[in-house]
Amino acid sequence: MLGAPEDDGRDGLRLARALFPAMAAELDAAYAATAGGADVPGAAGQAGGEQGDFDAWLDARAAQLRTEFAEAPFAEFGDAEVRERLAEAHAAARRIAGWVGLPLPEPEAFAAVGADVAGLAAALGGDPTLAPVFAPHGLGAEGWRRLFARGSELRGAEHGGRALRLALAGEVEQEFALLDAAPGAGTPAVRGEGPVRWTLRLVPAGLAPPVLGLGYAHGPHASLPEMLMLQLERYLADRPLLDARSFTWLAGPLADGRLAARHVYDAAESTVRISSREPGNQGPHLGSRPPIG
Repeated sequence: MLGAPEDDGRDGLRLARALFPAMAAELDAAYAATAGGADVPGAAGQAGGEQGDFDAWLDARAAQLRTEFAEAPFAEFGDAEVRERLAEAHAAARRIAGWVGLPLPEPEAFAAVGADVAGLAAALGGDPTLAPVFAPHGLGAEGWRRLFARGSELRGAEHGGRALRLALAGEVEQEFALLDAAPGAGTPAVRGEGPVRWTLRLVPAGLAPPVLGLGYAHGPHASLPEMLMLQLERYLADRPLLDARSFTWLAGPLADGRLAARHVYDAAESTVRISSREPGNQGPHLGSRPPIG
């Protein structure tokens, strides 16, 4: 089902020229006709630096246009900040899914299956701790391991940071499909490639769950794919990972209801751990991140 990881080529100028060939050709011609003139963006007045300055300007302009295009599908929802948060989440999920050759549906596809994007945007605008999460359900344990491994490679190359591992307890590994399944009928899901179903929900993204000290019955709970996608996005953005001092219940009971999964980040080992406890287990650092959507 899944292809090879995509090439994250970092040559922004080459990408800019590929995305906007007509603009590049037109501006190249203008530059050639008036090289060194004040009307040429980035003209440095020095023979050795002019083309480099122009290319840098073209790269920056292309980046600006890509940002505008990314926000376009959300143009009717919320203010500029909300649109930017939605667009950034979609772009991050697209990048991550692309590492295993998994295409992310366009934003319009979520509205088409009944996702209340306007309602999500309104909730997002009223709470800065909420994070929009485009999550693939049905990817499988091995698929997530590949994503964590690829993310660690990129983070190490870009930031020199520690690798991020994914560790699954034996009972979680055995019944991973229960945790990997898309939420119930009340949550719209877009059909992806093969068994994958994509959802868009808002997940509380404070460093600790907003609801603490309660057992599993006090849900609803974020899904495992939502938490894993959210952690990968934060890891790549060099932001603090969630649950370094807390645990979050995850949707989907295990062992015929005798166990429930929980998420934690082990900072000392740079590892996201998924284990389980009895549903009635309570503690001051164990809680829920009720999703919206």
